[in-house]
Amino acid sequence: MFKKILVPIEVDYPETAAAVYQRAVTLAGCCGAEIKLVSVMPGFGMPLVASYISEDIRKNAKKRFTESLKQFIKDHCSQPVTYTLRTGKNWEEIVKAAEEWAADLIVVYHNRKREINEVFSQSCSQRVADHATCSVLRLRRIKIKAATS
Repeated sequence: MFKKILVPIEVDYPETAAAVYQRAVTLAGCCGAEIKLVSVMPGFGMPLVASYISEDIRKNAKKRFTESLKQFIKDHCSQPVTYTLRTGKNWEEIVKAAEEWAADLIVVYHNRKREINEVFSQSCSQRVADHATCSVLRLRRIKIKAATS
């Protein structure tokens, strides 16, 4: 059924990302699919914003995102996965990554608690679902395991 499953990972929310990833692993196990993680770093495309962001800040941000993604893989991925780090608008980069990799499925989380954001613009998961050329599974109401200290 599915051979390539793309899983967007938001490194600032590792518990949610882990829950989404685990559901993708379950799906992948059913059909022998490969999983690829994608994390999207915010872009600095607006000229006004870009003029204030130095090359050092960009490099440090990319390094932080890469380290966070590698730590996520170390902490949560028991099987080998590939990953990519992209820069730009989250939903656009997710769709592009899926197309470039020829993904069969994108597994995303849709947080209904952020309804105010959707008044002004659609959610990332909705935009991915609207623009992707493959199937999109929008997960909701995921119970996140509490972090242990």
